[in-house]
Amino acid sequence: MKKTNDYNGPFPVVELEGTSFYVNGYLMALVEVADSSNQITMYDIMCLDDHVELWYDPRTKNAFEGPLVGMLPDRVKLFWLYPFDALDPLGKNAWMDEFRPGWRVHYPLDLPVVQIAGKDFFIDESRNAFRDTENYWNQIKFEDVFKHNGKTGVYIDTKVLQVPFPHELNPYNPPAVLPEHIIFAEVPDGRHTAFLLETYNSAHHTRDPAAQKGPDGAQEMSR
Repeated sequence: MKKTNDYNGPFPVVELEGTSFYVNGYLMALVEVADSSNQITMYDIMCLDDHVELWYDPRTKNAFEGPLVGMLPDRVKLFWLYPFDALDPLGKNAWMDEFRPGWRVHYPLDLPVVQIAGKDFFIDESRNAFRDTENYWNQIKFEDVFKHNGKTGVYIDTKVLQVPFPHELNPYNPPAVLPEHIIFAEVPDGRHTAFLLETYNSAHHTRDPAAQKGPDGAQEMSR
């Protein structure tokens, strides 16, 4: 089925070399604010597990069309962006409702809940992640959790409620003073997470003989 432009936002905005783009989760594209015919689609970028990478050409205000080998023109810049669906969940939800009705059944809403940086997240064991209770597509992977000064947690970019990109912040060697929009947020350690999941699974009769591993990788209790 062909996608349409029926969904009208609101859309978040990102800036690329002085040009504003809407993040459109329905189209899964960046749409230039001043010229909606100019779009950077998923076919123009590299989609990875927790981010997308775009080689941007400010001359065309679009993805660089040349080969990504050898010396690239100085004007071409590499941008890391958070997944479009996480940035525009309402748009993504609208697309899923239209083309994948019934999809929400795969995202249970009765899971244990914890707070991270003042925001509620489900402990979504099936996705090995903490999942934003208000944004199906915003997830913090258990593998990003680590111990710091005896505390279990993650660094969070409070603007997007996501883990900062590694080139922005090395969690194992952070600067003495963090950027204003980045904080260290505590999360339950493996033992507490295992307890919450054990309680939930017992109530839902979904016992698994395998040992439960918490977000810090610790095997804390068996079911």
